[in-house]
Amino acid sequence: MRSVSACARVFRAFADKNEVLAACLAEVTDPRHVVGELAAIDPSEPLRDRLIALIEVIRAQGERTGPVVSAVSLAGQARPRDHRSLSDEDRARLSASRTASYERLHAATAAMLEGDADALRTPVETAANLVLAIVMALGRGGGWDAGAASVTTDGLANLILHGVLA
Repeated sequence: MRSVSACARVFRAFADKNEVLAACLAEVTDPRHVVGELAAIDPSEPLRDRLIALIEVIRAQGERTGPVVSAVSLAGQARPRDHRSLSDEDRARLSASRTASYERLHAATAAMLEGDADALRTPVETAANLVLAIVMALGRGGGWDAGAASVTTDGLANLILHGVLA
């Protein structure tokens, strides 16, 4: 009986399964969690330590998000799979939402790098773009610990800070 009443409460709050799935997806992908964690990184720490913390925050977000996205895909789609199946209005709304989320994440990353602006080879805004591109691309490739492609947080921080040249 307990599961029936819990289920009834869920469907009083949401019209159907797709609304539940969409709410789960919206919550797990909301950038406020990551932005808050990035803001909590101690700015007095050395850049390397702050970079490692940033990588771990984004890595953890990917680990939280991945299973939810998979579950939503398996349970039924909360959104159409292909952006071409969206109306122009929905496509514009989705694009604006993604852009706003990235901008918040970028601003938090740039703020974390700002104290070392003089030591960076590129402007802080560019450095933030590069750091996010590298760290986020790794999450899209199937994970951090995928066999021969395994990348450690420390190794990634070294790559970002020093490049691949000796």
